[in-house]
Amino acid sequence: MPLVVLSTVITALAIIHVLRTGRDLRWIMLIVFLPTIGAAIYFVMEVLPSLNQNMTARRALRRVRDTVDPHRRVREGALDYERNRSVDTASRLADELTAAGRYDEAMRICNEARTGLFEDDPKILLSLARAEFGAGLYANVIATLDTLREKNPSFRSPDGHLLYARALEESNATDRALEEYEALARYYPGAEARVRYAMLHKKLGNTERAGALFAEVLKDARLAPKHFRKSQREWIDLAKRESAPPATQ
Repeated sequence: MPLVVLSTVITALAIIHVLRTGRDLRWIMLIVFLPTIGAAIYFVMEVLPSLNQNMTARRALRRVRDTVDPHRRVREGALDYERNRSVDTASRLADELTAAGRYDEAMRICNEARTGLFEDDPKILLSLARAEFGAGLYANVIATLDTLREKNPSFRSPDGHLLYARALEESNATDRALEEYEALARYYPGAEARVRYAMLHKKLGNTERAGALFAEVLKDARLAPKHFRKSQREWIDLAKRESAPPATQ
């Protein structure tokens, strides 16, 4: 009985979707005369292609695939790298390995790619710095990004700049970290840099300055479009928590 009920529900939902989205009504005949199978065919032929055209849906599907198969991206990156060993494929594989917490492998791939003309390529140096940061090698991160900046003076990367400031902070070079965060706060596309800047001020006891920075973040969030608030929810919520007065006993 439960299977019959489930089949009926799936069939009904598929028919409702056909009617609401204005699909060809002939799909209803297939769905009705081939219960469950017809709905599955309709989903594959009609629904999936439309989902792939929607960025939000694509992201949701990607999250589902990553949850079901968490090693998929690393495998795909490794296969691309084996097919075509280039700076692009090495950088992509290294970033996927870093995201998976496999920092030593990521650093090895980056160093393999640093040959000849590509020894100081900014893309591979940035991937190397990410892996080094994940491994807690903060002095190495600073050295790698200094090399990147020296060898590629026209290269600009907000994420690389943020990584540099964070490595300085983790190395207790707080004065230099504050300088980098201050520069980042002027142009970084998102709230993370300003929130980290405020948090460092708070950690150093500069509560007034930290409070002002948190207030700016929250004010901008209130005035920002909905999509910005959604994408920056983690940092907006952190600014709220960090700026809240301590609870009284």
